[in-house]
Amino acid sequence: MKKHINSILVVDDQPIVRRIFTRSLEQLGSFEIIEAADGLEAFNLIKQKHFDLIFCDLNMPIKDGLYLLQRLIEIQYTSPIVLFSGEGETLLNSAKVLATYYHLNILGVVRKPITATMLSEFLVKACNADNKPQTQVIATLTSKQLEYHLNKGNVLAYLQPQYNLDTMQICGFEALARIVDGDKVISPSQFIHAAEENKFILRITKAVVEDAIKNFSQLDVKYRTLNLSINISGKVLDEEDLPFWLEEVTSKHNISSSSITCELTETAIPSNPSVMIVALLRLRMMKFKLSIDDFGTGFASLEQLHMLPFHELKIDRCFVENIVTNTKSQALFTRSILLANDLKMTAVAEGVESKETVDVIKKLGCNIAQGFYFCKPFPANKIIATINKEGLDYGVKFQRELTCEGA
Repeated sequence: MKKHINSILVVDDQPIVRRIFTRSLEQLGSFEIIEAADGLEAFNLIKQKHFDLIFCDLNMPIKDGLYLLQRLIEIQYTSPIVLFSGEGETLLNSAKVLATYYHLNILGVVRKPITATMLSEFLVKACNADNKPQTQVIATLTSKQLEYHLNKGNVLAYLQPQYNLDTMQICGFEALARIVDGDKVISPSQFIHAAEENKFILRITKAVVEDAIKNFSQLDVKYRTLNLSINISGKVLDEEDLPFWLEEVTSKHNISSSSITCELTETAIPSNPSVMIVALLRLRMMKFKLSIDDFGTGFASLEQLHMLPFHELKIDRCFVENIVTNTKSQALFTRSILLANDLKMTAVAEGVESKETVDVIKKLGCNIAQGFYFCKPFPANKIIATINKEGLDYGVKFQRELTCEGA
């Protein structure tokens, strides 16, 4: 269902520019158009009123467009935003990277002047954009709430398929944590950090891994060549018994350890890195595969790639989301692919959300990808049952056929 654009906010410090915007928009439709002279004035308006579309200059006196982006990131703003400026392309693209990395809904980034044709195109894009309700900042779960959900068995695995870009067939899955309480699905952003701080991360990891492997074991025997990736925080690798527990779980469900890839997440590194290194080497000796997650950010470095026997390099979404238009992203992505090839590692692109992105990353040498373009994460039992019924060629039809609340 297309979204109807009713209210538009134009943010620019020059009255003549705002006037040109307003007149051009009035010729394209009947809108309520409100103007703001800087980022502070704009943010005060946004706190009082909902806007369906925002046009914002970056370079303004007093409080500029970057100030406004910061405030919108803080409140998890979801309405479409178009950024424009007289600055160079590098600055514009960097601003877009910042905004998209923090999940703002950026429709486009363009240099001044903006023409009537461009305005018309952005209006069409805004109408076709996901009509998501305005979200509020949601507090993370408390220690008591986490313990309640763990005790009730509400911590489950959702699976997101990964696709071979040559065959466009499913070649594996990533297991992702969700808390499912009736019809309510709670995302990891609301509990993973709290779990790490409150010492619940090991219990959550075990709950998700066991649920994922249990459902993965239900795959038809002809699909047993698929891979299952599980996220392992550096925090849980402080537990010396974790590799042995993981080996026990895979054995219990008759899954080969070579079918499991352990993704080392970078956000939580143990206090004693040597413990983590020993655990990773032990997992490798047990024939589990190893992946370095979110490559290019945080912990991942050439040192870790040199030191540890990783099989896979996952290229962070911040290098993928705007790769179609950002030459820096293209260059860094290409270098990551070349590095993976030189080290005889598999490269996986995260955060793929468009056909254009697929075309670019495939041209740059990437063979495996995951993202909303292909399929959102769905409950493990549902996605496994669907593959058993429909096969690996089912592809992006998952988007149309499967439904789940809060995926």
